[in-house]
Amino acid sequence: MSGIALYVLGGINLGIGVYSLFSTLGYYRYAKHSRRQNSEGTYCPSVALLVPCCGDEEGLEENLRALIRQDYGEFKVILIVEDGSDPAVPIIELVLSSENRSGELVVAGPAERRGQKIHNLIAGLGRAGDAEVFAFADSDGRPDRCWLANLVSPLREPKVGVASSYRFYLPEPGCLASVLRSAWNAGVLTLLGDHDRNFAWGGSMAIRRTIFEKAKVEDAWRGALSDDYALTHAVRRAGYYVKFVPRAIVASRGHVRMRELLRWCARQMAITRVYWPNLWRLGGGSQVAFVVFLIGGGMATASGSVEASALLSAVLLLSWLSGGIRARAVRLLLPEWSPQLRRYEWAYVLLAPVASFITVYGFLSSALSRRIEWRGKVYEMLSPSDTLVLGSAAPSVEAMARKIR
Repeated sequence: MSGIALYVLGGINLGIGVYSLFSTLGYYRYAKHSRRQNSEGTYCPSVALLVPCCGDEEGLEENLRALIRQDYGEFKVILIVEDGSDPAVPIIELVLSSENRSGELVVAGPAERRGQKIHNLIAGLGRAGDAEVFAFADSDGRPDRCWLANLVSPLREPKVGVASSYRFYLPEPGCLASVLRSAWNAGVLTLLGDHDRNFAWGGSMAIRRTIFEKAKVEDAWRGALSDDYALTHAVRRAGYYVKFVPRAIVASRGHVRMRELLRWCARQMAITRVYWPNLWRLGGGSQVAFVVFLIGGGMATASGSVEASALLSAVLLLSWLSGGIRARAVRLLLPEWSPQLRRYEWAYVLLAPVASFITVYGFLSSALSRRIEWRGKVYEMLSPSDTLVLGSAAPSVEAMARKIR
């Protein structure tokens, strides 16, 4: 790499780094302010809480109990599976029989020309009764007891189309891939905040029934793979916006291997490419520029270039600062997990630049193919409204190992 190209890339990354730092500081202030707000109980319409399930994933029973034990008035939990023989069914039945809360198991059947998750959600909506609000959660998340109240509360504002939050993967002890996934995922949080550019996330979102129908979300889901991106676009077309709810962040636990992490990242990027191409290009392109500069700057520094060393140090310092601030913001929002997160605060600092390499891998992989594997099925995304279900995926080595255990 020539010196001029290196310095141009360095300047670009300095600018991006400063912007990222200020965005992260803004997110921290937003998170700190949200902790002082008391939104629980101010708006409590009846809710149908839909939770698609698939397989006996790690911590499933505890996750479902956390959802059913929400401190909220009137709500019904609807747990949906594709098939009655799904390994999640015995766990669901155990939880429903032992909890004093209205709940129901729904068997949706296999999907055709759309994602199985969306197919499950539509089947679950048929059992929602006269609920005023539809709320959605993922079975691999473990929210706190005030999650549903915090999530639903912003819907009292007339222009809020959907209230949504995001996940936070907790780092698992002795699992580098898990820590790296947590650091990677934390970077997405700074994209969300007190502005009109938010997107909904399917594991923590709520929408009023009237807006769901007015925005024709079910029509937007026809042929789609991504429930949250499709809902986001439908709500925006109807003239509403997505409200980010920091206090409704969902903690997610579970070990992951490096191969699973790379496959997961590639899937996230592929879905973003189809449903939000501008975000995919901007996010992926900026990370490619960052990684190329790290490599080029490292080589120039090793060759004795003082200027390159100073530029590289400045860019890395900005990245490390942003990573540390993100970790502190999440600790504010997940106080019950703060002791564990404090032990791994170093990871969010030092691994912030490393996570960019994971993003570049996902970006390049998604540029080559729109085919993904998700929850045991293989899909081809022809467009946001046209999805091919190609069949079941071969069981991975990791899944087989879990079954043996």
